[in-house]
Amino acid sequence: MQVNFNSQPVDCPPAGTLLVLLDTLGLSARKGIAVAHNSQIIPRARWGQTLLQENDSITVLQATQGG
Repeated sequence: MQVNFNSQPVDCPPAGTLLVLLDTLGLSARKGIAVAHNSQIIPRARWGQTLLQENDSITVLQATQGG
């Protein structure tokens, strides 16, 4: 199945979770990120329970420093 990850199509295992996708992409252990599933922020504790469907939208934002 495919999901839209930061506006790009990405293959995801069927019946996969947000955690599986983020782990596959090497992002699950990264600190300072916020993840939205279909425009709703998902707390890190719920990544493993958030099931993905075909064409879901996943957005990952990385906190940065600067001024």
